[in-house]
Amino acid sequence: MRADRLEQVFVKRAGAGYELLLVLESDAGRRERVTLSVPKSVAATDTAAVAYLVRWLRSSGAGLAAKVRVRRERSGELSDAPQLRQQLLDADLSSEAGTAAGGRE
Repeated sequence: MRADRLEQVFVKRAGAGYELLLVLESDAGRRERVTLSVPKSVAATDTAAVAYLVRWLRSSGAGLAAKVRVRRERSGELSDAPQLRQQLLDADLSSEAGTAAGGRE
């Protein structure tokens, strides 16, 4: 079974663009890590990088976990990024379990 539900995303600057580390999981518990490199020409801000992620998720058929977590790295420190998480939730991606809408807190 393919891992197709986004559990976590780590957003960090990488050179002139962004790097997104995705942690995807399947209903059976299979976990997969995917790294997306987002060039500055596509995403100059972290919100644009998350918009790129939304397009990638749609094209891959992946959805969101009920409690998807978005963390941002700044100056070597990781912190939760609630506004980026909300951007994902607002994109109305849904997994087979229909967890995206139920994940709003």
